[in-house]
Formats: sequence, C-alpha cells, structure tokens
Amino acid sequence: MSSELIETLWRQFGVEAGEHFDLLEKLLSATPGDMTDSERIAALFRSFHSLKGAARAMDLFAMEAVAHRAEAILGRVRIGALPLTEEVASPLLDALDALRGLAETGMRDRRDGKPPADLLARLDALGGETSAAEPVPASPPPPPARLRENERMLGLFVGLLHDGMATLTRALDLDNLDGEGLRTVDDTADRLELACERLNFLPFADTLRRFREALAGRDADGILRELQGVATASARIGRLTGKDAGGAILGTLLADHNAQILAQGSARADALLSDPAALADGAAAGELAGLLDRMASILDILRLPRGSALLRVLADVMRRAPAAGHAEWTILLADVRGALADLAARTSRDPAADLDADGAVALEGRLRAFVDAVSAEMEAGEARRPLSADELSAFGLDPGLLRFLSPDSTADLRAAMTDPSVRLYEVTAFLETSVEVASGFVQWMGSKVRAITNWPEFIDGKTWLRVLIASPQELPALADALTGIDPGGGFLRIRPCTPSETAAHGETASAAGTVEEPAVPVLPAVAPTAAAPAAPIRSAAAPGGGVLRVPGEVVDRFMARIDGMVLLSGDLNATANDLRLEKALAALAERLGEGDPALRALQEAVEHHRRDLLDLDAQLSRSVDRLREAALDLRVVPIETLFNQFPRVVRELARIQGKSVRFVMEGGEVRIDKSMVETLYDPLMHMVRNAIDHGIEMPADREASGKQPQATLCLRAIQRNSRVVMEIADDGRGIATDAVRAKAVRQGLLGEEDSLRLPPEAVREFIFAPGFSTADTVTETSGRGVGMDVVRNAITRLGGSIAIRTREGAGTAFAIDLPLSAAILRTLLVQVDDQVLAIPDRFVEEVCGFTADDFHQVSGCWTVMRRKRVLPVVRLADALGFPAEGEWPPAGPGQRLVVVLRQGKRRIGLEIDRLLRRGDLFVRESHPGLADVPGVGGVSLLNDGRIVIILDGDELYRLAAAAQRREAAAQALHPGIDADS
Repeated sequence: MSSELIETLWRQFGVEAGEHFDLLEKLLSATPGDMTDSERIAALFRSFHSLKGAARAMDLFAMEAVAHRAEAILGRVRIGALPLTEEVASPLLDALDALRGLAETGMRDRRDGKPPADLLARLDALGGETSAAEPVPASPPPPPARLRENERMLGLFVGLLHDGMATLTRALDLDNLDGEGLRTVDDTADRLELACERLNFLPFADTLRRFREALAGRDADGILRELQGVATASARIGRLTGKDAGGAILGTLLADHNAQILAQGSARADALLSDPAALADGAAAGELAGLLDRMASILDILRLPRGSALLRVLADVMRRAPAAGHAEWTILLADVRGALADLAARTSRDPAADLDADGAVALEGRLRAFVDAVSAEMEAGEARRPLSADELSAFGLDPGLLRFLSPDSTADLRAAMTDPSVRLYEVTAFLETSVEVASGFVQWMGSKVRAITNWPEFIDGKTWLRVLIASPQELPALADALTGIDPGGGFLRIRPCTPSETAAHGETASAAGTVEEPAVPVLPAVAPTAAAPAAPIRSAAAPGGGVLRVPGEVVDRFMARIDGMVLLSGDLNATANDLRLEKALAALAERLGEGDPALRALQEAVEHHRRDLLDLDAQLSRSVDRLREAALDLRVVPIETLFNQFPRVVRELARIQGKSVRFVMEGGEVRIDKSMVETLYDPLMHMVRNAIDHGIEMPADREASGKQPQATLCLRAIQRNSRVVMEIADDGRGIATDAVRAKAVRQGLLGEEDSLRLPPEAVREFIFAPGFSTADTVTETSGRGVGMDVVRNAITRLGGSIAIRTREGAGTAFAIDLPLSAAILRTLLVQVDDQVLAIPDRFVEEVCGFTADDFHQVSGCWTVMRRKRVLPVVRLADALGFPAEGEWPPAGPGQRLVVVLRQGKRRIGLEIDRLLRRGDLFVRESHPGLADVPGVGGVSLLNDGRIVIILDGDELYRLAAAAQRREAAAQALHPGIDADS
C-alpha cells in the first residue's frame, strides 16, 4: 500500500472519528427531553459501534477495546437491563475522553496505545463482562457462548421474541403504517437484533438487519421475505428451548397474508386478462405487470419456482405494451388465464403446490418467443419515430431542427443518442468565400465524421450551413482538425451537443474562434425508458452521499483567486470612471471650436466606449459577487460544530456547583466561517461560565423567588442577511446595575457623581473593562477579573460587536453580532510611501482634505477643525513607525488627505500619502513574525502581486494615540519652536 494512500486513510479516520466524538459528546450531555430515549440510545450505540469498527480497521486495538465495552453497556441499556442514569453516562463520557486520547495518539504516532486499565474495569462492571487483570486487546475473540450458558438472558430473549411478533407483522400493511408506526416496528426489530447478537444467534441477527433495511426502504417484498426468515428462525428457537418464541403465530399470520394476496391478485389478474383490448392501454398493462411481480415474489418465498418464473415472464410481456391485434395474442391470453386458475387452486392447498413442470416450461417458452417477436417489431418502428422538441432540447439542439429531420436521419440521430461511444456536435460553416475551406470541409465530412442532417441559416445577410454530426472523437481533436482547414477561424465553428461534453466534462477547444458555445443549457441525455419492476426498490445513494471533503488550504487558494478577480473588477471600475480623456477632448474642443465634426464624432465614440466599460463593469461586479458568495459557502460550517462543545461543559459546571441547569441550543443549522469557530470558543466559554457562576441561582434560592428550581441556559444563533447573531441567555438573577456602578467607582474608573449621571446601559458597559469583576470570591471558574474584556476584544477582532440585555431577577442575554465570514474584509486602501495599507472599513468614518493653513497646534499636538470640533491628526507613517518623508506639519499648496479613524466615540485623523480605493480583500494567513508586529491584523495581495498589510483598527487607534503623545512630549522639550510660524 502506497504511503499516500496510507496517509489518506489516516486522514479519513481522523475526520470520521472526530464526527463521532462530537456526536457522542452532544448525546451524552443532552438535556432530558431533547430527544426520545430510544433515539438517543440507538444513536449512542451506533456511534460507539462505528468507532470500534474504524479502530479495528486501523489496528488501534486499545481504542477498539474501550469502544467495545461502551457498546456493551449501551447494549444492556437498549434491552432495558440497565437504565441510562448519571452513574452510567459519566463512565461513558470518561470512555469518550479515553477514545479521543487514543485516537490522537494513533494519528500522531501511527501506532496503537494502551487503554486505561481502571476505566476498562469500570466499563466491564457496567457492561456485565469480566476482564483479565491485564487486558490484551489484540487477543483473538472468545468463542461464542453456548445457548444455555445464560438462562436468564435466554428467557428474556424468548419473551422479547414472543411479544415482538405482533409488532413486526404491522410492517405487512405498509400503506396504513405512519411514521410513528414505522419507528415502533423498527425499534422492536432493533432490540431483537441486538439480543440475537448478545446470544450469538448471528444468522437471526442478519435476518433482522435485512428486515430493518427493507422497512426503511418501504420494500414490501423484502419485508415479506425477511419476515418469513424471522418466522423460521423463531420456530427453530422455540424447538430448542421448549418455549413459545412466537414463531407459530408469525407463521400463521404470514400464511394468511400470503393466501389473501395471492387470492386477490389472481382474481384481479383474471379480470384484466379477460379484456385484451383494455391491455393495449399502458396503465392497465402496467397495473397487471406490478400485480404479477408481487405475486411472483410471494411464490418465491413459498418456494414455488415454476409459478414464480411464469408470472415474471408474463409481467415482462405486459410491460412491453402488448399488441392487441397480434395473431398469437388471443390464444396466449386464454392459455395464461388457465395457468393462473390452476396456480390459484394449487397455492390454496396446505401445503401449497407448484405448477406442473412440463406445462409451465412450455407456456413460458411461448411467452418468451412472443416477447422477442413483438420487441423486434417495436424497435424497428421506434427507431424511425419522430423526435419531440423536449428530446432535442435535452441534447442542446434547437427544437426547430425537427423540420429538417427525415425518417432516416431521425433513426440515425436516435442511434447516436443511445450510443455511449458517439458524441453529437453542431458545425456552422460559411463555404461561399474560400474554395480551399469548402473543399477541405467536404473532404473532412466524408472521411472523419458522420453527418446526420444539415440546414441553412442566414447570419448577417450571409447564408451559413449548419451540420449536425456524430463522431467518437473528443471536441479538442475535432476543433484542431477544423483549425487546420480554417486557420483564421472565420468560416468554421463547432460546438458540442451532448451533455457529456458540456455539462459533465466542460471541455473547450484550444483553437481560438473554433468553438461556439451552446445556445441553450445542455441537459442530461434522455435514456431509453426501461421497464421498471413493480416492487419498490430502494435507491442507492450516490457515492460520497453528496458530501465531498476538500482540504481547507484548497478552499483558501480558491478564495485567493477570487480575491484577485475582485481587485481586477475594482481596477476596471476605476478605468471606466477615469474622465481624463473626456476632459482632454473637451479642452481640445474648446481650443479648436466645437463645430469640428470629426472631433465631435471622437467625443461621442469615447463616451460610447466609456458607457460600454461601465456596463461591463456592472456585469462583472455582479458575477464576481455571486461567485464570491458561492465560494464562501465552501468555507462555512454549521454553527452546531461550535455549540456542540458546550453541553458537557454546562453539565459539569452545574454538577460541581450543585445547580440544576437545562441547556438549550437553537439555530445549529446557521453557518459561519470555519476560521471563526476556534476563535469564538473561548469567548463563549467565558460567558457560559459566568452565566452558571454569577447568573444562575441555587435551586433553593430560585424556588424562594418563585422560579422553577431548574434554570435554563440558551445558546442560539440567527442569520440576518450577511450577519450572524449569537445569543447566550439565562433566566437567572440578572446583572445588578448598582453593584456594577459601585465597583466601577471603587476601582477608580469614574467618579461617584459622574456614575450617578450615567444611564443603566452605560453603567453595564464597565463589565467589559479589563480586570473588572463584581464577584466577592474567586472560584475555579470566575471572579478573577479576566474574561469579558477578552470576550469583547476577540469579537471585535472578528469584525463583530456585543450588546447586553438584562433585567434584575429575570436574567441576562448577551447578543454577539458577527459577519458571516472573517475571510472577506471590506477595507479602505491607502498608500504610505511605497507600501499599500488596508484599514478595515468599519473603523473609517470619512476621508477629508485639508490645506496646510488648516493645521494648528493644540497642547503640543497637531489638529484640524472638522465640523466645528478639534480633530487631532498624526501621520500614519509615524503611528506605524515607518520612515516618513516630507514636511510635518504639511506646508505649501495643495490638499493633504486625512482618514478619520473612529473607535467608539473617539476620533483621530491619520494623514496619508495617497488614497487608492475601497475594496474587499481576502484575508490570508500571515507569517507568525508579521502577526506579532503591532497594528498588523493580516495580509492580502493585490492583483499585481503587491502585498497589502491589513491593519488592526483598535491597535491602529492605540498606536496613533501613542504617536500623538510622543509628539506632545517632544514639543514640551522644545517649547521655543512654534510650528505655526
């Protein structure tokens, strides 16, 4: 096995194991009532079972040993021998932790680990198994237990069988079985299957598994067949144990069911066969074919092969639209009716009997010969049957082609449609100008391809010839051949018509001007209609189940390419709106006089060209936006991947603090950028801990205040356009505004009089101050004053915000508003010296222009007046520590550009060298060394390859304020310098 394949298997194992770990975490930490116990237990059992199989496949026997024991515990829970209490769930969670660790060891070291012996002993005690002092996971499995080694389990199993038979037979009446009924039958079969596995009745377990599969697919024949197997197996167990296992009653019910179906089917079939003219109708013939197939399936179960074979051949005849006027048809029908009457009589006996061998074989042979003769006649007529407009459209052909198709060309086209080795193409040729092209094209048509039909078409006043051809060659080979005939590409064009060329492969030819795009969407080919069996058949899932796992770096590279397209679109927009040429022409017209007709025509042509550019820019912008939105879907994941990490945390924290908490998750289907999941975990963890520690009261305190003793903590998500709002809410005591106010005063964050003037919502903002906490004591989870400032900073870095709603005594809710993706950032592109910088758009209030006379010094800092308010200004180069050129403060004529940076209610101006444009950037992963540079939030690339440094808005404000303070300090050291003079 190649190393590449081995690595692929390990990666696949890691992905699948991680999915099971997340699911188990969610299920084991679920709040009672979130799902039915049977659903929860079945899902837990399946996940542990799948982990066991996956571990065994990768030779991780220690992991297999732990998963097997957890599976054994859940097996006892499924059959009712053990309740799923806290005492049972806790060891299963420990088993889950051990499995995670063993999986990580296997993924890292590519070798097996060692299972914790104490955990195995605890799991064995719950699972009813005994283990050796030193378990050896890789040892061969123990021999199957003998039937009577566990009389108690055997007695329970026989009782389960007896009680479950009546439930299983409900599946025979599929039409009247609703969803709840299906779940009841499946759950009963599931319990019986598990019990069979525990007692080593493995063939019986396989029968029950196949029954459940047939039930899930609503396969009536499969259900009947497997129930017959259940009846046989249960009868055998009854004989071995001397107890009634329900086999007799199931056998009786099945016999009655089969007899009823056969009797009703025979009567209905005879009624349909009695009217040959009615059978010419496809609906009647189809009904009869389905009925005969169902009866044949029952005869298969009863082991009556001759009757079953005869009915299936007759069903095949019915599906092929029997010709009522055929010479042998009436005689055959009479003989068939006689055979069906004989079969009905024989199957009503006890035991049922099959048809006479000689008579059944002779009639079956006559029916097969009849089918062959009729099919040959029908196929000959079908080939020349006129095509429909829909059939032509499905192959990318103009429905107007119908008027050019003769019976012979129709037969050729149908043959090409059904031949997988042949492809259809449409060639457009202009043959009236070049003799060389015309002769070469005619020679190529006669030797390389097969023409089906042709028709003229008038294009720009010229007569072109369209030819529909069939060829086994691929599009590039044909296009190359036509390029050899017509090197300029002006007279010959070709386009594919079959879905395999355009929809499936997306091929294009290399010769420019040789390939013509399809005029209509290409749809899947219309395959010949096959005779469908009457019995329900479960459709097979497509490979991969519709899910394609793609490495994250591949998606990031794709996004980077789209980022380049976004920037190119911006360049096109700038070019389209560049009015320098129009201004130059206007100035020229003013000098030469506007009466010059040539100049006026030139102006009109330039204006027309500019409008075309603007239209193209609008179309390209819309296309790029749609492409980017589609690409973002590749980066987003359901937010439940984040939410599912918290049920266990809530469960453990509540248990430690002696509180009762019901944890509710809503909106798990909302999708966010995968890069945000890890970043959001810590902020949400802080808020969950705070809610349980500070917000939720003890059960006794809640009852005293008139609340339910069990608190509710809710984590929900809602998508609003391109934003996601997450909310974590509790019904606890709420935030005490007066306590926050008093603590803020004690910590010197504001004066007492000022605090009294603040509204409650402004007071509550102090909880986001660094080191702020209202807790009187420090616990393991909170009270250290580290948390909510970290929360706000993390959310702000993601481009989001956080808000508080609270009511004392009723609870608190924190609402986090985030962008759908952190990968695409709207920015303002500016230039300082030769470096392009990007300032996140949400930190930019506006860009203003000021002359040198607008700059004045106030308290040692340079400022400008903006809207009657003083705005401090620093050079962006000074704030970032870049080498700065030019005079400061600015001098001379002209305007200097200032970006007004905002942070909350504060503003500061940043003087820049050049303003480029606003644009969306794809944020790329930056080098760790660059990420540590103050003020740097990320990097991106322009379409010309230049690196763009994306600035962190909050850090940029801090750096600008620091540069302003340095400037004031330097001025204080040299008070004699008057910068205004």
